[in-house]
Amino acid sequence: MTGATGFIGSAIAREFLKHGTEIIALVRPNSNLSRLETISNSIRYITYDKLTDSHLVDALTDIPTNIFIHAAWRGVAGNDRNEAFQILDNIPLTIHSVELAHKLGCEQWIGLGSQAEYGNLNKLISEDCPNSPTTTYGKAKLAAGITGLGLCESFNLKGCWLRVFSTYGPADAPHWFLPYVIQEFLANRSPKLTKCEQLWDYLFVDDAARAVHSVASSKACGVFNLGSGMSRPLKSYIETIRKILNSNLVPDYGAISYRPDQVMHLEADISRLQRETGWQPLVNLIDGLALTVEFEQMRNKQNEYH
Repeated sequence: MTGATGFIGSAIAREFLKHGTEIIALVRPNSNLSRLETISNSIRYITYDKLTDSHLVDALTDIPTNIFIHAAWRGVAGNDRNEAFQILDNIPLTIHSVELAHKLGCEQWIGLGSQAEYGNLNKLISEDCPNSPTTTYGKAKLAAGITGLGLCESFNLKGCWLRVFSTYGPADAPHWFLPYVIQEFLANRSPKLTKCEQLWDYLFVDDAARAVHSVASSKACGVFNLGSGMSRPLKSYIETIRKILNSNLVPDYGAISYRPDQVMHLEADISRLQRETGWQPLVNLIDGLALTVEFEQMRNKQNEYH
């Protein structure tokens, strides 16, 4: 797999290891392996600059490989969403991952897409909804998915593209919304927020990883939404965090204005994925946020120690 060092990728690696699957992580020379520390001894790492590097095929030729998971992507942060490398780097990377899967004799290729491929629809989103991405990131994801699945078909590979909605959980990047809110509370500051009326679909990262394993186990093909299948006002997530922390701080709702293109309703219809794989989200919101809060508290202690 590529992208094993990322937030979702590392959760996928842990999930497959739980099922006794050998993981071969293709990583960049300067990759941060911290998210894989607890399972590092169970993973085989192979470094690469490009997936077209000849040594990759040579190194993997004698190892039976039947599934290729492509979770790598350059530039997922908001500041990078309209950079040219979204197209120039990420689409070729996706193409090369399918080509490598074919050369290695894999039976299945699974790629991670994004809800950004749909654009700002502001409603419950099924896979049959129109694709109208508003960012270069969304356009690149859409093009990568179409191209990747098209190549899979030509190579007679089972291809699956999972359009990931919002995920959360331990080890998420600190600049994302929920970790930011938690860290503000922990620092005894009132987080500055919009009115937080947006209806949002958040899926616990371990549930996302289980979905990927379910796709692999069922050999499902095509495009699937990956979310919790339920939306709540953002304010409810924040108030749940407040309750977990027993905080008296009042968030500064309305301190930040909505963007002109603000998404007010983001929710995945996950019925196709459920029907094809039998997967269901298992982690409830309170438990998931409690684990996330616990991680952020531990992150602070580690930072103090260092």
